Amino acid sequence: MTFLSRAFSILLALGLLLLLACGWCAWRYDQALAVTTPNGIDKSGYVRVGGIDQWVQIRGEDKANPVLLWLNGGPGFSVMSQTLFYRDWEKHFTVVMWDQRGEGRTLQKSGEAIASTMTIPRMAEDGIAVADYVRKQLGKDRIILLGHSWGSILGVEMVRRRPDLFSAYVGTGQVAKLGDDLKETYPLLLEQARLRNNRSALAQLQAVGPPPYADPEKYFLSLKWANAFDPPFQHRLSAASLWAGAKFMASYLSPGPMLSQRRLMPEILTDDLTSAKLAIPVIIVEGDKDLVTPRSRIFFDAITPPSKRYITLPGHGHLALWADPPGFLKVLLAEVRPLAN
Repeated sequence: MTFLSRAFSILLALGLLLLLACGWCAWRYDQALAVTTPNGIDKSGYVRVGGIDQWVQIRGEDKANPVLLWLNGGPGFSVMSQTLFYRDWEKHFTVVMWDQRGEGRTLQKSGEAIASTMTIPRMAEDGIAVADYVRKQLGKDRIILLGHSWGSILGVEMVRRRPDLFSAYVGTGQVAKLGDDLKETYPLLLEQARLRNNRSALAQLQAVGPPPYADPEKYFLSLKWANAFDPPFQHRLSAASLWAGAKFMASYLSPGPMLSQRRLMPEILTDDLTSAKLAIPVIIVEGDKDLVTPRSRIFFDAITPPSKRYITLPGHGHLALWADPPGFLKVLLAEVRPLAN
Protein backbone atom coordinates (compact mmCIF):
# COMPACT_ATOMS: atom_id res chain seq x y z
CA MET A 1 0.00 0.00 0.00
CA THR A 2 1.39 3.37 -1.00
CA PHE A 3 1.78 6.28 1.42
CA LEU A 4 -1.09 8.18 -0.25
CA SER A 5 -3.46 5.22 -0.05
CA ARG A 6 -2.57 4.68 3.63
CA ALA A 7 -3.16 8.38 4.35
CA PHE A 8 -6.51 8.25 2.55
CA SER A 9 -7.55 5.17 4.56
CA ILE A 10 -6.64 6.88 7.83
CA LEU A 11 -8.53 10.04 6.88
CA LEU A 12 -11.54 7.97 5.84
CA ALA A 13 -11.51 6.10 9.15
CA LEU A 14 -11.20 9.36 11.10
CA GLY A 15 -14.08 10.82 9.10
CA LEU A 16 -16.28 7.83 9.86
CA LEU A 17 -15.39 8.04 13.56
CA LEU A 18 -16.27 11.74 13.55
CA LEU A 19 -19.63 11.03 11.92
CA LEU A 20 -20.36 8.29 14.46
CA ALA A 21 -19.38 10.62 17.33
CA CYS A 22 -21.64 13.38 15.97
CA GLY A 23 -24.50 10.94 15.59
CA TRP A 24 -24.02 9.69 19.16
CA CYS A 25 -23.93 13.25 20.55
CA ALA A 26 -27.06 14.22 18.60
CA TRP A 27 -28.90 11.11 19.83
CA ARG A 28 -27.91 11.79 23.45
CA TYR A 29 -29.04 15.40 23.03
CA ASP A 30 -32.47 14.33 21.76
CA GLN A 31 -32.78 11.81 24.61
CA ALA A 32 -31.91 14.45 27.22
CA LEU A 33 -34.49 16.87 25.82
CA ALA A 34 -37.39 14.42 25.59
CA VAL A 35 -40.44 15.49 27.61
CA THR A 36 -42.21 12.30 28.70
CA THR A 37 -44.43 13.43 31.61
CA PRO A 38 -48.21 12.97 31.13
CA ASN A 39 -49.04 16.67 31.44
CA GLY A 40 -45.88 17.93 29.76
CA ILE A 41 -45.56 20.05 26.65
CA ASP A 42 -42.95 20.22 23.90
CA LYS A 43 -44.33 22.42 21.18
CA SER A 44 -42.54 24.61 18.67
CA GLY A 45 -43.40 26.22 15.37
CA TYR A 46 -44.12 29.43 13.52
CA VAL A 47 -46.69 31.87 14.85
CA ARG A 48 -47.94 34.81 12.78
CA VAL A 49 -46.75 37.87 14.70
CA GLY A 50 -46.44 41.44 13.46
CA GLY A 51 -47.05 40.44 9.85
CA ILE A 52 -44.33 37.75 9.69
CA ASP A 53 -43.91 34.15 10.87
CA GLN A 54 -41.94 34.00 14.12
CA TRP A 55 -40.62 30.84 15.80
CA VAL A 56 -41.85 30.06 19.32
CA GLN A 57 -40.80 27.13 21.52
CA ILE A 58 -42.88 26.04 24.54
CA ARG A 59 -41.50 23.33 26.84
CA GLY A 60 -42.22 22.03 30.32
CA GLU A 61 -43.00 18.92 32.33
CA ASP A 62 -46.33 20.15 33.68
CA LYS A 63 -48.60 22.61 31.90
CA ALA A 64 -50.04 23.58 35.30
CA ASN A 65 -46.70 25.22 36.19
CA PRO A 66 -46.20 28.99 35.86
CA VAL A 67 -45.14 30.17 32.40
CA LEU A 68 -41.82 31.97 31.94
CA LEU A 69 -41.18 33.84 28.67
CA TRP A 70 -37.44 34.33 28.14
CA LEU A 71 -36.31 37.37 26.13
CA ASN A 72 -32.77 36.67 24.96
CA GLY A 73 -29.89 39.11 24.82
CA GLY A 74 -27.90 40.26 21.86
CA PRO A 75 -29.93 41.32 20.02
CA GLY A 76 -29.86 38.56 17.45
CA PHE A 77 -28.72 35.64 19.62
CA SER A 78 -31.30 32.85 19.68
CA VAL A 79 -31.08 30.83 22.91
CA MET A 80 -32.94 27.75 21.67
CA SER A 81 -29.70 25.85 21.10
CA GLN A 82 -29.10 26.19 24.86
CA THR A 83 -32.38 24.55 25.90
CA LEU A 84 -30.50 21.53 27.28
CA PHE A 85 -28.82 23.56 30.02
CA TYR A 86 -32.21 24.75 31.33
CA ARG A 87 -33.78 21.30 31.41
CA ASP A 88 -34.21 21.50 35.21
CA TRP A 89 -36.12 24.77 34.82
CA GLU A 90 -38.77 22.85 32.89
CA LYS A 91 -39.64 20.85 36.01
CA HIS A 92 -40.88 24.03 37.70
CA PHE A 93 -41.86 26.35 34.83
CA THR A 94 -43.19 26.09 31.32
CA VAL A 95 -40.28 27.82 29.56
CA VAL A 96 -41.00 29.77 26.39
CA MET A 97 -38.18 30.79 24.04
CA TRP A 98 -38.85 33.04 21.08
CA ASP A 99 -36.71 33.76 18.02
CA GLN A 100 -37.26 37.48 17.68
CA ARG A 101 -37.51 39.44 14.46
CA GLY A 102 -34.04 39.23 12.89
CA GLU A 103 -32.73 36.07 14.57
CA GLY A 104 -32.79 32.29 14.46
CA ARG A 105 -35.54 30.50 12.59
CA THR A 106 -37.58 33.68 12.34
CA LEU A 107 -34.80 35.24 10.26
CA GLN A 108 -34.45 32.04 8.24
CA LYS A 109 -38.11 32.35 7.23
CA SER A 110 -38.38 36.12 6.71
CA GLY A 111 -34.95 36.88 5.28
CA GLU A 112 -33.14 40.18 5.81
CA ALA A 113 -35.78 42.21 3.96
CA ILE A 114 -37.49 42.85 7.32
CA ALA A 115 -34.47 44.79 8.65
CA SER A 116 -36.25 48.14 8.25
CA THR A 117 -39.02 46.92 10.59
CA MET A 118 -36.58 46.10 13.42
CA THR A 119 -37.23 48.83 15.98
CA ILE A 120 -37.74 48.70 19.73
CA PRO A 121 -41.45 49.67 19.53
CA ARG A 122 -42.19 47.13 16.76
CA MET A 123 -40.37 44.32 18.58
CA ALA A 124 -42.03 45.19 21.89
CA GLU A 125 -45.39 44.80 20.14
CA ASP A 126 -44.17 41.47 18.74
CA GLY A 127 -43.28 40.37 22.27
CA ILE A 128 -46.70 41.37 23.58
CA ALA A 129 -48.35 39.33 20.83
CA VAL A 130 -46.16 36.30 21.69
CA ALA A 131 -47.01 36.67 25.39
CA ASP A 132 -50.73 36.84 24.59
CA TYR A 133 -50.47 33.79 22.30
CA VAL A 134 -48.71 31.79 25.02
CA ARG A 135 -51.25 32.83 27.67
CA LYS A 136 -54.10 31.62 25.53
CA GLN A 137 -52.33 28.40 24.53
CA LEU A 138 -51.72 27.46 28.16
CA GLY A 139 -54.83 28.95 29.74
CA LYS A 140 -52.98 31.45 31.95
CA ASP A 141 -54.12 34.89 33.05
CA ARG A 142 -50.57 36.18 33.42
CA ILE A 143 -47.05 34.95 32.76
CA ILE A 144 -43.55 35.72 34.08
CA LEU A 145 -41.25 37.77 31.85
CA LEU A 146 -37.47 37.25 31.98
CA GLY A 147 -35.27 39.72 30.10
CA HIS A 148 -31.50 39.38 29.70
CA SER A 149 -29.39 42.34 28.51
CA TRP A 150 -31.05 43.49 25.25
CA GLY A 151 -34.00 41.40 26.41
CA SER A 152 -34.18 43.61 29.51
CA ILE A 153 -34.82 46.61 27.24
CA LEU A 154 -37.48 44.70 25.35
CA GLY A 155 -38.99 43.35 28.57
CA VAL A 156 -39.31 46.75 30.25
CA GLU A 157 -40.94 48.17 27.11
CA MET A 158 -43.41 45.26 27.01
CA VAL A 159 -44.34 45.62 30.69
CA ARG A 160 -44.71 49.35 30.32
CA ARG A 161 -47.25 48.84 27.52
CA ARG A 162 -49.16 45.77 28.82
CA PRO A 163 -48.66 45.11 32.55
CA ASP A 164 -51.91 43.13 32.59
CA LEU A 165 -50.21 40.24 30.76
CA PHE A 166 -47.48 39.66 33.34
CA SER A 167 -47.29 38.58 36.97
CA ALA A 168 -43.64 39.62 37.44
CA TYR A 169 -40.65 40.96 35.54
CA VAL A 170 -37.17 39.50 36.07
CA GLY A 171 -34.23 41.49 34.70
CA THR A 172 -30.66 40.22 34.48
CA GLY A 173 -27.81 42.04 32.83
CA GLN A 174 -30.32 44.84 33.32
CA VAL A 175 -29.78 47.90 31.16
CA ALA A 176 -30.38 51.36 32.61
CA LYS A 177 -29.33 53.42 29.59
CA LEU A 178 -26.77 51.49 27.56
CA GLY A 179 -24.91 54.53 26.24
CA ASP A 180 -24.26 55.66 29.82
CA ASP A 181 -23.68 52.09 31.01
CA LEU A 182 -20.83 51.70 28.52
CA LYS A 183 -19.24 54.99 29.59
CA GLU A 184 -18.87 53.44 33.04
CA THR A 185 -17.74 50.16 31.51
CA TYR A 186 -14.75 51.64 29.66
CA PRO A 187 -12.38 52.25 32.63
CA LEU A 188 -13.39 48.88 34.10
CA LEU A 189 -12.34 47.19 30.87
CA LEU A 190 -8.98 48.97 30.87
CA GLU A 191 -8.43 47.80 34.44
CA GLN A 192 -9.29 44.21 33.54
CA ALA A 193 -7.04 44.27 30.47
CA ARG A 194 -4.12 45.42 32.62
CA LEU A 195 -4.84 42.89 35.40
CA ARG A 196 -4.94 40.07 32.83
CA ASN A 197 -1.94 41.43 30.92
CA ASN A 198 -4.09 41.30 27.79
CA ARG A 199 -2.12 43.58 25.50
CA SER A 200 -4.46 43.11 22.55
CA ALA A 201 -7.51 44.22 24.54
CA LEU A 202 -5.63 47.16 26.05
CA ALA A 203 -4.35 48.34 22.66
CA GLN A 204 -7.76 48.08 21.00
CA LEU A 205 -9.56 49.85 23.84
CA GLN A 206 -7.00 52.64 24.03
CA ALA A 207 -7.10 53.07 20.25
CA VAL A 208 -10.86 53.62 20.20
CA GLY A 209 -10.82 55.78 23.34
CA PRO A 210 -13.68 56.30 25.81
CA PRO A 211 -17.29 56.71 24.66
CA PRO A 212 -19.45 58.35 23.47
CA TYR A 213 -18.75 57.45 19.84
CA ALA A 214 -20.26 59.03 16.76
CA ASP A 215 -20.12 55.61 15.07
CA PRO A 216 -22.35 53.15 16.97
CA GLU A 217 -20.30 50.20 15.72
CA LYS A 218 -17.40 51.33 17.91
CA TYR A 219 -19.45 50.24 20.90
CA PHE A 220 -19.15 46.64 19.67
CA LEU A 221 -15.51 46.65 20.80
CA SER A 222 -16.50 47.41 24.40
CA LEU A 223 -19.18 44.74 24.30
CA LYS A 224 -16.74 42.21 22.84
CA TRP A 225 -14.17 42.64 25.59
CA ALA A 226 -16.73 42.97 28.37
CA ASN A 227 -18.16 39.56 27.43
CA ALA A 228 -14.66 38.10 26.95
CA PHE A 229 -13.75 39.12 30.50
CA ASP A 230 -16.90 37.55 31.97
CA PRO A 231 -16.19 34.72 34.46
CA PRO A 232 -16.03 31.34 32.67
CA PHE A 233 -18.92 28.92 32.44
CA GLN A 234 -18.73 25.69 34.43
CA HIS A 235 -21.20 23.38 32.68
CA ARG A 236 -20.65 19.63 33.00
CA LEU A 237 -19.36 18.15 29.75
CA SER A 238 -21.35 15.33 28.15
CA ALA A 239 -22.17 14.07 24.68
CA ALA A 240 -25.45 16.03 24.79
CA SER A 241 -23.75 19.25 25.96
CA LEU A 242 -21.14 18.99 23.20
CA TRP A 243 -23.96 18.84 20.64
CA ALA A 244 -25.66 21.80 22.30
CA GLY A 245 -22.37 23.72 22.07
CA ALA A 246 -22.05 22.90 18.38
CA LYS A 247 -25.61 24.11 17.77
CA PHE A 248 -24.83 27.35 19.63
CA MET A 249 -21.70 27.98 17.56
CA ALA A 250 -23.74 27.48 14.39
CA SER A 251 -26.28 30.06 15.58
CA TYR A 252 -23.46 32.42 16.65
CA LEU A 253 -22.09 32.37 13.10
CA SER A 254 -25.48 33.17 11.56
CA PRO A 255 -26.19 36.65 10.13
CA GLY A 256 -28.70 37.39 12.92
CA PRO A 257 -26.39 38.94 15.55
CA MET A 258 -24.67 41.39 13.23
CA LEU A 259 -27.87 42.32 11.37
CA SER A 260 -29.77 42.88 14.62
CA GLN A 261 -27.06 44.80 16.41
CA ARG A 262 -26.28 47.10 13.51
CA ARG A 263 -29.93 47.81 12.99
CA LEU A 264 -30.90 48.33 16.64
CA MET A 265 -27.76 49.73 18.29
CA PRO A 266 -28.53 53.45 17.76
CA GLU A 267 -31.91 53.00 19.48
CA ILE A 268 -30.54 50.73 22.20
CA LEU A 269 -27.85 53.21 23.20
CA THR A 270 -30.31 56.03 23.87
CA ASP A 271 -33.31 54.17 25.33
CA ASP A 272 -33.53 55.38 28.96
CA LEU A 273 -35.28 52.77 31.10
CA THR A 274 -34.86 54.62 34.39
CA SER A 275 -38.02 56.61 33.67
CA ALA A 276 -40.13 53.48 33.09
CA LYS A 277 -43.38 53.20 35.03
CA LEU A 278 -43.78 49.52 35.89
CA ALA A 279 -46.97 48.30 37.54
CA ILE A 280 -45.91 44.73 38.42
CA PRO A 281 -43.34 43.24 40.84
CA VAL A 282 -39.73 43.52 39.63
CA ILE A 283 -36.80 41.26 40.55
CA ILE A 284 -33.30 42.15 39.34
CA VAL A 285 -30.72 39.34 39.42
CA GLU A 286 -27.16 40.49 38.73
CA GLY A 287 -23.70 39.00 38.68
CA ASP A 288 -21.44 41.14 40.84
CA LYS A 289 -18.80 41.21 38.10
CA ASP A 290 -21.02 42.52 35.29
CA LEU A 291 -18.91 44.72 33.00
CA VAL A 292 -21.61 45.38 30.40
CA THR A 293 -24.37 46.81 32.58
CA PRO A 294 -22.67 48.02 35.77
CA ARG A 295 -25.47 50.57 36.37
CA SER A 296 -28.32 48.11 36.95
CA ARG A 297 -28.65 49.49 40.49
CA ILE A 298 -29.45 52.89 39.01
CA PHE A 299 -32.36 51.35 37.11
CA PHE A 300 -33.48 49.50 40.24
CA ASP A 301 -33.33 52.58 42.44
CA ALA A 302 -35.22 54.72 39.90
CA ILE A 303 -38.24 52.48 39.34
CA THR A 304 -41.26 52.39 41.67
CA PRO A 305 -43.16 49.13 41.04
CA PRO A 306 -45.54 47.60 43.63
CA SER A 307 -42.57 45.57 44.97
CA LYS A 308 -38.96 45.06 43.96
CA ARG A 309 -35.93 42.98 44.94
CA TYR A 310 -32.27 43.24 43.93
CA ILE A 311 -30.37 39.95 44.16
CA THR A 312 -26.64 39.51 43.56
CA LEU A 313 -25.01 36.33 42.26
CA PRO A 314 -21.42 36.45 43.59
CA GLY A 315 -18.61 35.53 41.23
CA HIS A 316 -20.71 35.92 38.09
CA GLY A 317 -20.86 38.61 35.44
CA HIS A 318 -23.16 39.78 32.66
CA LEU A 319 -23.73 36.19 31.55
CA ALA A 320 -24.73 34.86 34.98
CA LEU A 321 -27.92 33.46 33.44
CA TRP A 322 -25.82 31.27 31.12
CA ALA A 323 -22.95 30.56 33.49
CA ASP A 324 -25.05 29.27 36.39
CA PRO A 325 -28.51 27.98 35.38
CA PRO A 326 -28.94 26.02 38.67
CA GLY A 327 -28.10 29.06 40.80
CA PHE A 328 -30.41 31.25 38.76
CA LEU A 329 -33.19 28.66 39.10
CA LYS A 330 -32.87 28.80 42.90
CA VAL A 331 -33.59 32.53 42.75
CA LEU A 332 -36.55 31.99 40.43
CA LEU A 333 -38.03 29.38 42.75
CA ALA A 334 -37.52 31.41 45.92
CA GLU A 335 -38.39 34.89 44.67
CA VAL A 336 -40.37 34.65 41.44
CA ARG A 337 -42.48 31.50 41.38
CA PRO A 338 -44.54 32.63 44.42
CA LEU A 339 -45.56 35.74 42.43
CA ALA A 340 -47.07 33.72 39.57
CA ASN A 341 -50.83 33.94 39.15
